[in-house]
Formats: sequence, C-alpha cells, structure tokens
Amino acid sequence: MEGIGAAAGVIALIELSAKVTSLCLQYSSAVKNAKSDIERLQGELDRLQTTLQGARQLLESADGERLRTSQQLRDGLGGCSAQLTDLQAKLQSTLDPQGARKIMRRFGFRALKWPYKSENVDAIIRTLERYRDTLSAALLIDQSYVIAFT
Repeated sequence: MEGIGAAAGVIALIELSAKVTSLCLQYSSAVKNAKSDIERLQGELDRLQTTLQGARQLLESADGERLRTSQQLRDGLGGCSAQLTDLQAKLQSTLDPQGARKIMRRFGFRALKWPYKSENVDAIIRTLERYRDTLSAALLIDQSYVIAFT
C-alpha cells in the first residue's frame, strides 16, 4: 500500500513540474532579458520530469512494493513539491498581477518581468538537481536490490 502513496506523490510532482514548465514557456516568449535563465530552469525541470516519470513507472510496476528505499522518499518528495509550488506561485502571481499586464499591453508596454535574478535561478536549479539526484540514487539502490534478489 505504501507504493501507491509514493507513486501518487510522484504523479503530483510530475503534474506540478509540468505547470511550472508551462509558466516558464509563457515567460520565455514575453520576456527578453532573462531567456537563458528561463531556458536553464526549463532544462532542469525537463530532467526532473524525466526522472519522476521513471520513478512512477518503477513504483507502479509489479516490483513497486519491494522498492523499500524509494518508498522512504516522502520527505524528499515533499521538499521538491514545496520548491515547485513556490516557483509556480511566484511565476503565476507575476504573470498576471490583477490584470495589470492586460492594461499595460493595451498601451503597448511590456509589463512582464522575470521575477528571478540569475543567482536565484542558479540556486533553484541546484536545489532541483539535489532532489533529482536523491530520487535517482534511491531508484538505483532499489533496482540493484531487485536485480540481486530475483
């Protein structure tokens, strides 16, 4: 039964990272001065999604219940979820602060500004990399266990 909880957590993270990626895409087309930061963040989000999708497949497989290390990742998944939720909230609130962007667009102004400095993007990417690495290591340990004992 624990496998279902871990798999559900992974699925929620996949959906959340997809939403953040979508927001980054909206910024990328509207903001000129932060394109490389946005692309770097999108790249890490894509890598995180790939790892999460692999984790989901493993956790939902017939051997999912035997993946003890991966089942213990709830804390890591919670931290990753909090990071992605913060990203989503900040990007969403800056994207359309009470319709101000629509008003500015009527007058021909670009009201949208990327809400992160390059150093902040670096820190966010490092944090997401740590979550991805932790998840990958747990999956590797579990795969080794399954291979060794089957």
